[in-house]
Amino acid sequence: MEYVVRQQVLEGLEQGLEAAAGVSRLHALLALAWHLRQRDSRRAEALLAEFRRWLPRHRLPLAEANAVMARAALVACETAALFGRMADAQAALDQARNHLRPSVDAHAAGDAFLAEALLAKLSGDREREVHALESGLACFAKSSDRQRWGIAAGMLACDRGTSHASPGPVPQEEVDSCNAAEQAFALAAQAFPLCLRQPAEAAQLFNRSAALALDMGLLRFHCIMSMNASNACLALGDMEASAQCFEAPASRARHTGWPLLMGMTQTQVGRVLRHLGRHQESLAALNEALLQMRGLPQGLGKAFACSELAFTLHALGQVRESVDVMWEAIGLFRAGCSMANLAMSLARQAHALAQLGQIEATMVALEEAQSLSERFGCPLVDVEISAALAELHRRGAQNLPVPAGMTAPTATIHYAESALDRGRLIRGWRPPAALLDYLADACAEADQMRQAYAYSRQARLAHVQDGGGRLRNPRALLQVLGVQMVGGPSPEPALAAGQSASGAGRAEAPVPSLPAVSPQHMDLLTRKEQAVLQLLARNYSNKEIAQAMGVGAETVKWHLKGMFSKLEACSRKHAVTRARTLGMLQYPE
Repeated sequence: MEYVVRQQVLEGLEQGLEAAAGVSRLHALLALAWHLRQRDSRRAEALLAEFRRWLPRHRLPLAEANAVMARAALVACETAALFGRMADAQAALDQARNHLRPSVDAHAAGDAFLAEALLAKLSGDREREVHALESGLACFAKSSDRQRWGIAAGMLACDRGTSHASPGPVPQEEVDSCNAAEQAFALAAQAFPLCLRQPAEAAQLFNRSAALALDMGLLRFHCIMSMNASNACLALGDMEASAQCFEAPASRARHTGWPLLMGMTQTQVGRVLRHLGRHQESLAALNEALLQMRGLPQGLGKAFACSELAFTLHALGQVRESVDVMWEAIGLFRAGCSMANLAMSLARQAHALAQLGQIEATMVALEEAQSLSERFGCPLVDVEISAALAELHRRGAQNLPVPAGMTAPTATIHYAESALDRGRLIRGWRPPAALLDYLADACAEADQMRQAYAYSRQARLAHVQDGGGRLRNPRALLQVLGVQMVGGPSPEPALAAGQSASGAGRAEAPVPSLPAVSPQHMDLLTRKEQAVLQLLARNYSNKEIAQAMGVGAETVKWHLKGMFSKLEACSRKHAVTRARTLGMLQYPE
């Protein structure tokens, strides 16, 4: 049995099942469940249940019976892992290994290692994942199955592309000689080291990898590669290309029912919204992403959600809160050996720490970010490091040495212009409006008004691009992303097959827009109390509010107490009712 097959082969298996009977139907059920496990895991589990009902009706030879039971358990392991049922997945994996019969199914032992690698990845256990892949690779090296060997080798190469310096380019002729599944992983392995070095090239490779993965039924891998392509375009400031990469995979991911993939998709929604300047909606989307992943083990999915939440909090002016959330992301990136993302997060953290005047902590973060950037060769990280150094000098210039070879009026301008120059060396990079605004302010403070006006003009143009002005229809994009537009109609989300209005079997939780706070009451509540009110209006529990805001349970209670007092409310429901009466919670009509 092949590890994965093209869509047209799957269609043949579907037709074969319709005509099969007896023992042939038993094997047809198992074959189709196997090849649907990462395409449509809900249906794979339904087919598996039917297979188990049919199995006792047929007296198979003992070795054959054990072999099919092992293969069925591998299907159960992968689908349970994708649905976040880690204990069930581990039990199924143990069962599969108890029934392995190499004389009947020569590839099952290696496939068990690939199933273990998937379970380990979704559990955030990188050491176990790498060990399983290496063991699987050793198994497949002894067989003639090039596809399985290539997939295991490609997975290891992808890991090295994120946790080590570049694994080295895969020769194009070798990529072209692979089958589609191998090519998908080989192209991804080429792309990962380029994410923060040459994002335009990385986006092209990720898109090619995603297309091949989709045809081979590797839906999770397809969605993640598409998100990586979208991220690479965002790093260049190309919103149009980012949206094109992300829209279709986002819809596919939402219908899988896989909590980690849905959470990662929601994280990407938050990331896109932040780049569109819709920070409150970004905050809502990222809080929703963390809630979707709340029952899962710690891992890179949560690391990305936390880092994006920190970026959004920073954009909202909540710098201290963003620092706390980013430390959590940094810890998760470090544990997962995602070194390029660790470098970027450290550089961004240094910028926030500099704004808070924490000079020593800023220098520590910058030193590690610089070391990682030199090791990986990450020009985008270098841009962030220069921006952080500019802010560091702006906040604590009296204690810092003047940079060598400085010709600019101040060290702040020197490093900010260095960030601009470094970015312009990256093909396709567009200067962000925030950096140009920063330079305009720094030049004005240094009484360099001519240069300040020049940067200000550039910033105005960049603001149009950053705010979605380059998008043909930003409202349509937001609706595709599942975001309800404030001040405009939003259609009810359609229920997919198997869904109910009560939410049972629901594949996605649409992101409601945050209630808008009426301007005349802005001063009644503090910023934190407003945030608590917004989440309270969406029926969040205290624990969920604490998780969403990145604070402790006692802090939430303190904010609730202050909010109840100011609103003259005696309960949570009363507080929401009072807020609506005062016009503080206004939902779109």
